[in-house]
Amino acid sequence: MSLIHFKDISILSRRDKKGFSFEFSPTVNMIFGDNDTGKSSLIKALYFTLGGDCRIDKDWKDDDIITKVCISVKGKSYTFVRHNKRISIFSNSDDTKPIVTSSHMSAIADKVREIFDFNLQLSYKKTGKQSQANPACLYLPFYIDQDNGWHTVLSSFLGLAMYDDWQKNSLQFHSGMKPKEYYELVGEIKTIQLELEELSATLTVVLAAKKRFEESFGRVLFDIDIEYYQDLLNKFLAKCQELNEEESEFRLKLLSLLSNRDSIANEIDICRGLIENFDDYTTNDAAEKYHMFENREQILEILPQMYDEKQGLDDQINSIKEELRQSQTLSSELNSMMKEVRGELTLQDVIKSQASKEVEFTFDEQIKSLHEKIGSKTTALEALIKRQNEFTDKKRTQSINDDFKSYLSMAQEKLGIGSPIIAPLIQYGKITKSKTGSRSPRSIFAYHYGLLKTMEKHSSVNMLPIVIDSPKQQDLDTEGTEKLIALCTEDLGRNNQVIIGAVSLESNMHGYHQIELTEKYSLLKLDDYEEAYKKIMPFYEKGMCY
Repeated sequence: MSLIHFKDISILSRRDKKGFSFEFSPTVNMIFGDNDTGKSSLIKALYFTLGGDCRIDKDWKDDDIITKVCISVKGKSYTFVRHNKRISIFSNSDDTKPIVTSSHMSAIADKVREIFDFNLQLSYKKTGKQSQANPACLYLPFYIDQDNGWHTVLSSFLGLAMYDDWQKNSLQFHSGMKPKEYYELVGEIKTIQLELEELSATLTVVLAAKKRFEESFGRVLFDIDIEYYQDLLNKFLAKCQELNEEESEFRLKLLSLLSNRDSIANEIDICRGLIENFDDYTTNDAAEKYHMFENREQILEILPQMYDEKQGLDDQINSIKEELRQSQTLSSELNSMMKEVRGELTLQDVIKSQASKEVEFTFDEQIKSLHEKIGSKTTALEALIKRQNEFTDKKRTQSINDDFKSYLSMAQEKLGIGSPIIAPLIQYGKITKSKTGSRSPRSIFAYHYGLLKTMEKHSSVNMLPIVIDSPKQQDLDTEGTEKLIALCTEDLGRNNQVIIGAVSLESNMHGYHQIELTEKYSLLKLDDYEEAYKKIMPFYEKGMCY
């Protein structure tokens, strides 16, 4: 049995009063049915619920769908509940409250890292800031969706283009070329690099200020211009006054936002209290029971909107607080400098030689301190880079690439790919270059197969369920389809959970745990609503009330 496998899934549409529930085998599962019976929606919902954003049909979004997925991780169960962008995660050993509930993917990513031991750090293209990778980066090798996954490798999930070089880093992490320890050091190195940039910028400013002072003082020795220095002091005071006024405006905005946020938070608490008290209310009157149920449903529908509005206000409050902090810091620094100018260095002192020496000494001490800090940070950076290089083993990389090429070549041969392209693992574009006919989808699957087999042998990343949607692409013949399925079931399925979606079962797809979807445009059923409701709503309500 695989160490990580999906246990079950439940899907609910409160609007249509329809539901769906299904339990998976920890080994091989077949989901099949004609087009438009909902098999792809069911398959997409698995990793989507776990935080892997993928392309969702508009009808699915309009139905206001809630999904719940239970997954076993090394003997411990976790329940994920997703409604639009909001995800709640429960540890089934203590499911009285979620371990996290948020509409911010960064918060979900932190918990996914802990659950699956997925410590991949990536940097944003725009800011260069390092952070925990989106959960989709973890799920990349394990999912091929029917929309984009068969056209371009590593394209089954959305929202990853914001990261710098995410494909290469994800592949190196998953394959074991650069283990998790390497990427832990990446974050530390990036932090020190940013600190060095700030120190260097400060040093540049101090050196320029010293130069300007020396130039100005030199002129004063021969042509004392009291008005010139008085004008500088007046401008200094005006800037301090401007900052004080700016701080007052920030405080007024902050008070207004806090008031609105507290008002919404109070309404949320009232709604949560009503939900919790509904269970204690008893009556024998059928009409009154129905009325209470309708009120409960209305509250559950507006709660997510209230949470989103509160989250938006929280974001504005945090932004205003940061601006206020920066303004206060600058104001404090300017006032401190003013006291120094007014006290130790009066206007008359400025035109004296001794004052010049004192100012130069102050500048020199500050420059010396900055040089010492830069030297210390540089030494620490060099030590981290040296440790990082220890995890960049060329022999290990060569060994991993050799094994990948071997697995890739075997899959290409079994799938009947003529003139196969063999290249290192990170050259995925070259290996899966689009060709005519069915070659491109087969090449993409061969790449995934090579990557997954390489991970089994070399990676420290836990193997997740392998989900393949609609493997019979571009009219792949029966023989080719059966060979592809055999690679999934007889090979990958030996140690991993495998879930395959197909229009119909080929000869070697029988005998596995399966579900057949038969009704057009309706994965969810009226008859299954009550069961799905009971499985989802207790978790959903706890997530809303957390």
